Amino acid sequence: MLKMPGWEMSIVWYFFLGGIAGGAYFTAAIADNVGSRRDQAVARVGYLLSLPLVAVCGVLLIADLGVPKRFMNMILHFKFWDPMSIGAWAVGIFGAFTFVSSVLSFTSSESMAQLRRRISLVGMLFGFFLAGYTGILLSNSAMPFWGDSRLMGALFLASGGSTGMAAVALIMFLTGRSVGEAWHKIEVADRYSMLVEMLVLALFLGLLGAAAQPITTGHFARLFWGGLVGAGLIVPLLLNLFGSRVRALGLVSAVLVLVGGFILRYVVVMSIQG
Repeated sequence: MLKMPGWEMSIVWYFFLGGIAGGAYFTAAIADNVGSRRDQAVARVGYLLSLPLVAVCGVLLIADLGVPKRFMNMILHFKFWDPMSIGAWAVGIFGAFTFVSSVLSFTSSESMAQLRRRISLVGMLFGFFLAGYTGILLSNSAMPFWGDSRLMGALFLASGGSTGMAAVALIMFLTGRSVGEAWHKIEVADRYSMLVEMLVLALFLGLLGAAAQPITTGHFARLFWGGLVGAGLIVPLLLNLFGSRVRALGLVSAVLVLVGGFILRYVVVMSIQG
């Protein structure tokens, strides 16, 4: 008989915030490397947002381990066969990239800006890893539903991209930067990221078939269909498409995407806990 992992809400938050951090850093790196000077606000927000989120992920991982010394042991002694050790290293390495990029985002030197851009291209790979490896971790377990979910990593990565962009858009709105070309670009990018997430989710469910019942039927069905699919993807996509001229609707769309991203991880993690 398989033993349930007994994960608490700290792991759900760890998965969720790690996805946002990876997505926000990716958004920043793209804006920094291929955008114009007007896009520097997007880059700075993305870098500065990813840094505290990664720090919180480290705290949540330590809290789940129970003893801070265990986290330090995982950092000092890397074990490629231990998912928790991989997670600790991912948080530590990506955290270093977010710190350097955040500091360099305030530079006025073009040479330092060039260095920041190069660093970000490497850092976003670790951001991708942090956003997606949690799904891969679940799909490689022996637990029912999780073990059948071979696209879980891709789904978490796609969700990390959409929630990261939504978080950047939300911060820009709250700081009064939701005007001009940069705001429009982040809205368009988030639109495509939601479409990608919807496509990956459809493939995820199609490949799972009846094995998806822990989240599509029963206790979690309303939360999955209404909270994630309806309120977290379809409604914000429609607001993004048809309400782009009303900036307040952009705020609502960003919040709903973030809520949907949290619900995705909640139903996936908690669906087999009972």
